[in-house]
Amino acid sequence: MSLPDHVRVLVVGAGPAGLATAVQLARHGVPSLLVEQRHAPSDLPRATVLSLRSMELLRSWGLEEDVVAGAVEVDWHMLECRTLAEAADGQRHPVGYPSRAQSAVLSPSAPECVAQDHLEPVLLRHLRTLAPATVALGTAVTHVATDPQGTTATLRDVRTGAERRVRAEYLVAADGAHSPTRASLGIAMHGPDALLGGVSATITAPLWDVVGAHRHGIYSVTHPGMPGVFLPAGLPDRWIAGVPSQPDGALPAEAEVVRLVRLGAGVADLPVAVGRIGQFSSAAQLATRYRAGRAFLAGDAAHRVTPRGGTGLNIAFQDGCDLGWKLAWVLNGWAAETLLDTYEAERRPVAEHNAARSADPQGSLRRPEQELPVDIGGRLAHVWERSRVSTLDLLGPGLTLFTGRDGRRWGAAAAQLRTALPLAVRRLSPTTARAVGIIGDGGALLARPDGTPAGVLAAGATAPALRAAVASVAGV
Repeated sequence: MSLPDHVRVLVVGAGPAGLATAVQLARHGVPSLLVEQRHAPSDLPRATVLSLRSMELLRSWGLEEDVVAGAVEVDWHMLECRTLAEAADGQRHPVGYPSRAQSAVLSPSAPECVAQDHLEPVLLRHLRTLAPATVALGTAVTHVATDPQGTTATLRDVRTGAERRVRAEYLVAADGAHSPTRASLGIAMHGPDALLGGVSATITAPLWDVVGAHRHGIYSVTHPGMPGVFLPAGLPDRWIAGVPSQPDGALPAEAEVVRLVRLGAGVADLPVAVGRIGQFSSAAQLATRYRAGRAFLAGDAAHRVTPRGGTGLNIAFQDGCDLGWKLAWVLNGWAAETLLDTYEAERRPVAEHNAARSADPQGSLRRPEQELPVDIGGRLAHVWERSRVSTLDLLGPGLTLFTGRDGRRWGAAAAQLRTALPLAVRRLSPTTARAVGIIGDGGALLARPDGTPAGVLAAGATAPALRAAVASVAGV
């Protein structure tokens, strides 16, 4: 593949954060080059939960059905039981994710039990359908240098060893917890390392038959011979089993994993096919800063969390979604570069919360009402408008001005506003307008593309008031 010598944005890493960044850029018409040292997406399930907000974002891209096609229907409680065969006697514990009934009050979407190796190919296929994006797998970044005008990166073809330099106006380092790009930028991590570790194995076994109607997103097994966890990780019967470490620290042999899984399942002759067996070590760390000039960190390169709470994939994906639209606005001339300062300001508190949660030995156990505000943030209220169209579905790539029933004056004011930034006007029914915070038929609400309200405009406000609200977001 012939790669360009100059790109608007170089995205390093094709995990959830990198893919989300590149998709957002492409959907806003901004070309990018996404490089990944692997030759194909990982075939390991890794993370297994997509949060409410992550599913809303995927819905906004038209990918909700493709993602749900790989989902397993579960109850979002941890089930604690002696063995899986004794699931009926187990105890349920909330883990911070709402049920479908709870979700329906707040959102057009719901959390889904989806393995990461199903999500990533969906995102990659979507990205490849978007013309401005170039994807280069099997390509590593060996060095990055920054200056006030951009970054220069040295790329190496993993197969041939050939190197070349690429100039980028902006760079996004989304190359994982041990990010070489972050090291090149001289950004350190702080917080406890090696906080939680163990041994996990990917297995295929008919465990749904064992648990029967007691289908959960995570099982904590307390059998004295196999204190561990089981997580559903794909259709029809793929699982991740967290098993005890060996006394000598070595990885257990396949036969030992089979023995442990059978103990935890409570079925002595359970057929078990073992895939990858590996050790993992996790941390609760944040980068000292998310930015070095025109280079940004996203995902695990910016923050590391333990598996407790299942937040790692979600905050990484949402980082990319947030940074992607903000970079696109700046590069399209829709906003001043000061908009990029809001990336760390808005995303860092979410990472801090989840890192602290993941460091807590009881961090997996949280009520949905505790964690939902962290996940969905302050985005616009979801209300069904017309037939199965959410207010969240009405958001566009630029700003959206929601008005009440009498929205003609606002439409005229928006038309008079001379700006390169797209501004769509959406007229809502009286009850929907009231639910999203519009006061009276003559009021309006301005929202960013991520649904964050940017201003509530009172009835009788004039075009200058709308212009001021737009400028408060775009800085122009």
